[in-house]
Order: sequence, then structure tokens, then C-alpha cells
Amino acid sequence: MNSTEKEAFYLNESKKLLELVNGNLTDKIEAASLSHNSKLSFKALSLKELLIYRIADLSEVTLRLYEDKKNVSAIILTRSVFETSSVFYWLHKRLVSAVETQELGNIDEFFMKHLFGTDEEFIPVDRYNVLTAIDHVNKDLKDYRKCYNSLSDFAHPNWPGLMGAYGKVDRNKSTLHLGKDIGEIPILTALPLLTASLKMAVFVNNEMDKTIIAFNELCAVKQRD
Repeated sequence: MNSTEKEAFYLNESKKLLELVNGNLTDKIEAASLSHNSKLSFKALSLKELLIYRIADLSEVTLRLYEDKKNVSAIILTRSVFETSSVFYWLHKRLVSAVETQELGNIDEFFMKHLFGTDEEFIPVDRYNVLTAIDHVNKDLKDYRKCYNSLSDFAHPNWPGLMGAYGKVDRNKSTLHLGKDIGEIPILTALPLLTASLKMAVFVNNEMDKTIIAFNELCAVKQRD
């Protein structure tokens, strides 16, 4: 496939995956839906559903931006989807670890930091640095952090997201030409990462149902102890 065909392929794949993500959205969750009255289980389910909503919302806009050739904006939002899918993966990893070890550890702190964490001084809950989630995934997926760093170059005013996107130098005439479409942005370094993030979200979401049930049972045991 040439580059145009590859772009069309990844756009189409991402749209299909987004349909699957959207098909799993719910408009409410209730503590009563859990077989045991556990605040930890409710927090786990709440975080799961909130992350899925964020992935769906950001991905929908990102795909439109790619189609409209707003590539810098699309890549920056791809980074946000990548981050959110990473936290989703980490959440599942933490729940699986708790079930396998039969230990809750500091998992409530994990939930609280993601649900309510911020840098705002008036909110007494710290947040995680998103790189913590990226690095947890990187332990399982080789070069994951490297992929994230490539997206970050567009999120900051570095060469890819600045001169590489909006400028073109004519060295012979010592002239800088400027324009929104003048740069040569290699979107195939970013668009496949959107597809991969959505694949991760779909996979984790499918695994989550049985993991949440097992975690809920663990919380019930710990309540009885």
C-alpha cells in the first residue's frame, strides 16, 4: 500500500474500533448493580466507565481532524487518547494483580488519584503523572514509551509541531515560508497509534467485565475478614 492507502486503512480501522467503544458506553452505573456493597468496586467500575467515555469522546474528534487534514491538532489529540488508553490498561493491570495476590494494597489511593486527583491547591488529592501509566504499559509493550515521546514532540512547540508543521525554509533566498498546510507532517507516525490505542481500549474493556466481577468478590472477602 502507498501512504494514501495506508492512511485510509488506519482511518477506517479506527472508525470500526470507535464503533465498538461507543457500543459499550452506558449512561449510568449504580452501586446496586454490584453483588456486594463495596465502595472500592464502585470506584473501580466508575473509573472504567469514565475512561471509556473519554476515549470515545477524544477519538471521535481526532478522526474528524485527520479527515480534515488538521494534522497537528489530530496528533495532539492522538496523544491524549494514547494517555487515556494507557491509564485504562494500568487500571486493568492493578485489578488483575489484586485478584491474583488477593491483596488490595493501596488500590483505593490509585482510584482516588485518578478520579479526583489534580494540581489545584484547594483539592487535597494528588494526581498521578501520566508518564507513570505510560511506563507501566512500557513494561509489557516494547517501545511504548518511545511511541508516546514521538507524539509529545507535536504537543510541545518543538520542531515537529512548530517549524516542521508551519514553516518551510528556502535557504537559497534566506526566506521562511509560513502556512497551516506548508509543513510535511508524517501522519503515519501518529495515526496508527490512534488505531492501536483504540484496539487496546476494546481489548481491555472486553477483559474488564470478568475482572471487575473477580475484584468485587475479593472486596467482599476483605469486608468479611
